[in-house]
Amino acid sequence: MLAQSSLTCILALLVAAAPAGGESELSIRMSGFRSDDGQVLLALFRGADGFPGEPNKAWKTAVAKVSAGQARIDLPLPSGEYAFAIVHDENGNNAMDTNWVGMPKEGYAASNNAKGRLGPPKYRDAKFNIGADGTVQRVTILYL
Repeated sequence: MLAQSSLTCILALLVAAAPAGGESELSIRMSGFRSDDGQVLLALFRGADGFPGEPNKAWKTAVAKVSAGQARIDLPLPSGEYAFAIVHDENGNNAMDTNWVGMPKEGYAASNNAKGRLGPPKYRDAKFNIGADGTVQRVTILYL
């Protein structure tokens, strides 16, 4: 009787420790920051609508701190296709500052280190898939 009770306890603990229904983890590791000032803003998209410049259309957002020129964000997510845009919001105003012609004054990056030509990167270049094992994206922050 005691052995069956112990087995039931162990099974209950294993179920409690398992990740929530079908979720994987996205780990974003960022480097290349020119300062530790401000914060990192992340906008995660599940389609091209709004990518990369309309964070209000993002599926999920997150904020991180910069330390020693690096930052990291870990998010539990369901498997699927995603793309993200990152801004190094150095002055902490929760937005990407631009000059009078719209060029970024703060650091930025996109998933897959996608870069745009004469404008922001395209969703098709930044998209990636997260499978059951999760994924790690390593990006370098760019400054103009």
